[in-house]
Amino acid sequence: MMMKMTSPLSLCSLMIIVLCIRAVASEGPRVFKVGDEFEWRVPLQNDTSVYSRWASTNRFHIGDSLSFVYDKDSVMEVDKWGFYHCNASDPITAFDNGNSTFYLDRPGLFYFISGSNAHCTSGQRLIVEVMHIHHHNHHDASLPPSMSPLSASSPSESAFDSHDPASSAVSSSLLASFFPPFAALLVVALLCCQP
Repeated sequence: MMMKMTSPLSLCSLMIIVLCIRAVASEGPRVFKVGDEFEWRVPLQNDTSVYSRWASTNRFHIGDSLSFVYDKDSVMEVDKWGFYHCNASDPITAFDNGNSTFYLDRPGLFYFISGSNAHCTSGQRLIVEVMHIHHHNHHDASLPPSMSPLSASSPSESAFDSHDPASSAVSSSLLASFFPPFAALLVVALLCCQP
């Protein structure tokens, strides 16, 4: 019995195809547990940016969900003004059942706060930016910074963490939009196939 030798080029091609299929298949809707192990609770006094850091390490797409797990608290989706002023008087959606899931049904920014003003002003608030389904980021680069939806500031912002959670989350997701998850796999595969 004679065995046919497979060329390194055909093995490389097969590996690239498998990696691409796997990367595309893994891009389905995901459920993100807000804060991971920290969950949804008042941040420690010296760590008020815990949720903006968490958001900046994730990439959210239409169809994904956010799972908020908490005890003796609440979570509210609010508008931008409600976020920056920790105003829970007119929420878009509100839950206090200890395990709440929000479906991300559109691209753009979503704002979440604790229903407790004291918790929110202590840093228990979150902004996530949801990307389009096709991983395109549609921020209009032609707008001057003064026209950008994230450039508006309110007088009360200085009372909070000096790092704007919106800019942290948005800048991280902008970077992520230039490097799709499977791009790194393709680079590694191509490097492995070099003679």
